[in-house]
Amino acid sequence: MIGHRRPTVLLVDDERSTLEILSIVLKSQGFETTQELDAGRASRLIEQAAARDRPFDAVVTDVFFDGRDEGAAVLAACRDTSPRSIVILMTGQPAVDGAVAAMKMGARDYLQKPVDPNMLATVLHRALKEQQIHREDVSFKDLVNILSDMVAHTIERVDPYTAGHGERTRSYCRQIAEQLGIDRQTIERLELAAIAHDYGKIYLEDLNFLTKKGPLTAQEYRAVQRHPEVGANKLGSNAHLVEACTYIAEHHERWDGTGYPRRLKGSAVSPAGRILCLVEVFDSLTSRRSYKAPWDLEKTIDFFESQSGRAFEPETLDVFLRLLEKNGPEWLNAPKKDLENAGIYPEKG
Repeated sequence: MIGHRRPTVLLVDDERSTLEILSIVLKSQGFETTQELDAGRASRLIEQAAARDRPFDAVVTDVFFDGRDEGAAVLAACRDTSPRSIVILMTGQPAVDGAVAAMKMGARDYLQKPVDPNMLATVLHRALKEQQIHREDVSFKDLVNILSDMVAHTIERVDPYTAGHGERTRSYCRQIAEQLGIDRQTIERLELAAIAHDYGKIYLEDLNFLTKKGPLTAQEYRAVQRHPEVGANKLGSNAHLVEACTYIAEHHERWDGTGYPRRLKGSAVSPAGRILCLVEVFDSLTSRRSYKAPWDLEKTIDFFESQSGRAFEPETLDVFLRLLEKNGPEWLNAPKKDLENAGIYPEKG
């Protein structure tokens, strides 16, 4: 586990300006970087670091060097001597069969040049955190911290308007679950799901929809409908997260069977999943997003009352509405406070 030290990243590219730009941004994002212009020397650095038992945490390499496919050799050096190093490939080519093949050999991701340095930082943070999740001895408290950090460095970085969405969803889910008498272990798993329920969005091919001003096209909507199952699959290998991933996969299902991705209906959606379904909608409606203003309390209550027995299971909804009656002004003000804490000052309206 990396702990509190700065993660080490080897940057490999035959363009010095690219290396310098990436290095500056990654250092500002908490990484320690080493730059190398030559793929052969980079392979030797990887081998030497592994021999000292100090392998690079990540290697980011171009695919082509002066027209030659040498990125695969860098990947091979990692695979042979430093298998836990995360490898991210970069290329300026629009479609590169060699890069795709290299990914199948063990590269973690494949980014099109020119690479956005902030997006690269996001990919690296995500991958390093995912490594920690897969450790079987990780505690619930550590998982909360890891998932929260993953969300902060992925979804919230791509779409700053979602700042705090996961943590608010976690809090509201816990309060509803406690009122319903759900056992402690299930509540813990629900909290993990609430934090990371939208994590699958970062794996969709086009992330522009996250900040799109207008409505999604039919094609974009079909793409976004994949994110509950994608997120569940990406997070599902840790024993602590098996139940949480069930709830993540369910968070856009609906009581009447009109949700997605599996169109589950009624009791086919788990009790914890029903809570997450409801709370996710509430926080989305009452938060400002790139495409809409937040709803007020009266409009929100009217909507949820109209959906009893339709989108939402009546007993869960009744508990939620009682909590909303008590906490409404505080809950509706929370997204604005989180945006301000994140350094975002949305316009009024």
